[in-house]
Amino acid sequence: MNNLFLIIFLLPIILHSGVSDWQLFSEKKEFKHIKFLDAKVLHYYKIGDEKFFGISALEYDKKTKTLYMLNDRSRLFRFRLQIEDKKIKKLKPISSCRLKNSKGKYFFRWQSDSEGISKRGKFLYVSYEGRYPQIRKFDQNCKQVGRAYLAKRLQDYRNYKSKNKSLESLEYVKGYGLLTSPEYSLKKQKDGYHDIYNYKGKVCSFKNSDDKLALVDFEYDDKGSLIALFRKLDFASLGFIISIKKIRLSKGVCNVTDLATLKSSQGDAIDNFEGITKVGKNLYLIVSDDNDNFFENTLLVLFEVL
Repeated sequence: MNNLFLIIFLLPIILHSGVSDWQLFSEKKEFKHIKFLDAKVLHYYKIGDEKFFGISALEYDKKTKTLYMLNDRSRLFRFRLQIEDKKIKKLKPISSCRLKNSKGKYFFRWQSDSEGISKRGKFLYVSYEGRYPQIRKFDQNCKQVGRAYLAKRLQDYRNYKSKNKSLESLEYVKGYGLLTSPEYSLKKQKDGYHDIYNYKGKVCSFKNSDDKLALVDFEYDDKGSLIALFRKLDFASLGFIISIKKIRLSKGVCNVTDLATLKSSQGDAIDNFEGITKVGKNLYLIVSDDNDNFFENTLLVLFEVL
């Protein structure tokens, strides 16, 4: 009886598995620095052997046209992505795996809060929150083969506002190495200040326009800047505020430009966006984390930086 009930409950999900269009705005909206091109909602219960939920990071390999989606429980999903005429033409699941430690064992739950991903050569680097903030290195079989060195100030979880407010962002940039940033300002900093780090230490810092905006991911634009994704819970509307900014890398102070802000309170059909990746010339995808929650969605949005 229990199995029958489960089948009946999951049948609508299985039958509607795939990708469908999503209307991001209720009416036409234009932004000075960004053009939103396409939006999809992803309906998958399982891909391979792994449940599809909680996507927190994206990475795109342009050579193989592979889109990596990482969830916040160390599950990695691979998709074949096709962008055509600045639209998401095809998104096909390829495989899934669960990231494992160097001994081939799955991480304990308290070790598995994976939040950022970056591909360098044939290796994948993943940033982790929790009691032991770190950047782990994985091969294509999802097995850990090492770790990237983390700036000393970021190694101790007690320097963060909390264990769950640490390393969400990760991106490799030539000349800098792997860049990362705490989600919020560190414990001894004033609210609203963000620092970008590489393995040596702080690269640059900036003051955010909103102290409550969390820096959840960034992607290099190949022109000396990071396209960064910020998120804030909007309790008044029971929704979110999403901000996209350009961070110009420089020594000392980063120059920041606001590109676009989306608000649930203004009718924007947004969700808990956490990941960003570059998929073409000035083209980017962002993805939302559904928190393994029936009332939230995994949204994939394509936009162009003008």
